[in-house]
Amino acid sequence: GLIIKETNIGENDKLLVILTKEHGIIRAFADGVRRMKSKNSAATSLLCYSNFTLYKNKDTYKVGDSAPIEMFFDLRYHLEELSLAQYFCDMAIKLTAEDFEPTEILRLLLNSLHFLTKQSKPLNIIKAVTELKLISLAGFMPNLTGCALCGDEQSYKFSFSEGCLFCLECSANANDITVLNPTVLAAMRHIIYSDFEKIYSFEIPEKDAEILSSITEKYVAIQSEYHFKTLDFYKSVKEPKL
Repeated sequence: GLIIKETNIGENDKLLVILTKEHGIIRAFADGVRRMKSKNSAATSLLCYSNFTLYKNKDTYKVGDSAPIEMFFDLRYHLEELSLAQYFCDMAIKLTAEDFEPTEILRLLLNSLHFLTKQSKPLNIIKAVTELKLISLAGFMPNLTGCALCGDEQSYKFSFSEGCLFCLECSANANDITVLNPTVLAAMRHIIYSDFEKIYSFEIPEKDAEILSSITEKYVAIQSEYHFKTLDFYKSVKEPKL
């Protein structure tokens, strides 16, 4: 499981929120892990992907043993990437419901953290892919095949609230719409409809990447009906473009 949130309890303990492959989100107490000599200290850090042995007592879990698989340690040296990773974790907590399959959400987060750590792709692209794919996996996938009313495939107006496209003629009564240029629409379709292994495999001009990021961000906000403070923090530390 991937630790997507940690809360300090007392002097030495933590409450962990773990996104697991088979059981979704689990909250588990980790006793004594804040002690320097704790055997579970490394594996129970935020953003650490680890193997866990958990013991259940009534409605609570406790961490028995743990071993790190991937710690994404280099993220701690880059505030912008780290703050974006925390936003992704915040989204996962909010959007991963009990009746949704967690495997693909965990896979998405691990891939996004990998790209953030390696700094191998533009942050706007990583952000947009994670936002749009995560909200889609959570049951809010937009319909981008064509106009929702007439089926016109050259539809470039997108409704944030309805999650679909409209052509010029059918958009008169649509709510909360924005015009998508062909490049941004193609990128959104790629993220949603491509095989999982290929969702990060595209390049668009920097200006279009900014537009894409703002659109996916707004779509997540409207569909989730939630304001992510971690997104505010990311924006506060984001380096301005020269």
